[in-house]
Amino acid sequence: MSIPQLLHAMCAELADADLNAIRKARGFSAKETASRSSFASFYVTSVGVAENMAALTPAEALTLRLLHETGEVDVSFFERLYRAGNQYGTFTQRYKPVFDEVKKNLVRRGLVLMAEVKMRGDTVQMERWRYALPPEFAPHLPSLPAIQNDAPGLENETTLRRKLLELVGGGPAIPNDPLPIHIKHGSLYLKDYPFSLATFQTWQLNAWQRALGAFNPNLPASLAPTHAALKLLDDKAWTSPKSLEPALAIYSFGGKTPPAEKLLKQGWELGLLSRLDIDHAPHYRFAPKHFTSGTNTPYPATLNWADTTSKPSAVKIDLRLIPLHDLDLLNTLTHLAVENGVLLTSPSLIKLGRAAPAQRRAPLSRWLAEHIPAFGQALKTVDAKWGQTLLHENLLIARVRDLSLRVQLERELGQRLVVLGDHYIAFPHEARSSVEKVLKKTGFVIKTVKS
Repeated sequence: MSIPQLLHAMCAELADADLNAIRKARGFSAKETASRSSFASFYVTSVGVAENMAALTPAEALTLRLLHETGEVDVSFFERLYRAGNQYGTFTQRYKPVFDEVKKNLVRRGLVLMAEVKMRGDTVQMERWRYALPPEFAPHLPSLPAIQNDAPGLENETTLRRKLLELVGGGPAIPNDPLPIHIKHGSLYLKDYPFSLATFQTWQLNAWQRALGAFNPNLPASLAPTHAALKLLDDKAWTSPKSLEPALAIYSFGGKTPPAEKLLKQGWELGLLSRLDIDHAPHYRFAPKHFTSGTNTPYPATLNWADTTSKPSAVKIDLRLIPLHDLDLLNTLTHLAVENGVLLTSPSLIKLGRAAPAQRRAPLSRWLAEHIPAFGQALKTVDAKWGQTLLHENLLIARVRDLSLRVQLERELGQRLVVLGDHYIAFPHEARSSVEKVLKKTGFVIKTVKS
């Protein structure tokens, strides 16, 4: 049932005592609650919402915040907030105490929707109740306590730099890393995934989770502590471990959670968070530095992470200093290789041809064109042919000199086949099995040539 359907079902079926309690708590007039159908429209207005939100306990406010992010739930969701009854009793015996508290403290305050839904099979009424927070109330939810401070804080690049230095022979950044970094066909990869800001952040998040151990509560809406921190932390305000601790108890209910200080410190060591000591206590927020796409400001004449080599077409990259967004763009525009323990970048016509115009005109691209003649020439070549040449991926080329065979292939593949000349055709890689089927059926021998 959608939240609007839940709202209308509740307003239609609400007992008079509950309706009167909501009217009093929210400050509605008797006229506004006289009609059940019109009451649904008044219910989602802002009348009385902020005042009732402010009266919630911190745990109740955090639970409603998680409820907003989760959507429709059953009564078991609120076990993280209110103590359940007999763990070995029936569903009703276990959750009747929770149901009573939710109804008294949240539903009758006019903050949480509650309605009975139809379910297949043999169920008791307690199982059929559904709850949700109207999205209109979300802006009034109290935020996690945090401190506004313009200080940049301290970032920790040690682990992420060690990860990059694995490329040139450095030791592992973390134990048992499932996403090794390597170069394949001139491009940087994390295991099977092309390197980018997004994939590198995925590596950091995985490393954060692995460092804290497995989290398997098997409960709806319960998040791993790292995922909870991602939802609760800010990129501008600073949060203390003490403020995060009760939030973890709600968001990660049912599983073993690490101390908030350990969780946040680990995120800082992996480069995901910045740290600032306020009143002699550590506070954390997201580290924004590495996960930006850069700016359009021209680069200076010299870059501390780039240096020329004996090869006129290659630039040496210092993995200890290069910003991640620049490494991401280099991976998009250039050919990368490791020689004698050094990462080298050189122009690639293929990559430049695939890149978007904005990427080819980025400040880094302009800097390479100005300082590396070979890159400048490659960029001019691509710009001159842009829009005149189509590049295709995952195509196979076949030489077919028998006219009758080519006719049969054209019939089999239809529009998936393109004739390139008198003796050559092209077709997508996924059509290979269809081509081989025709060749075997007609008795022709398949000869494969690899580059």
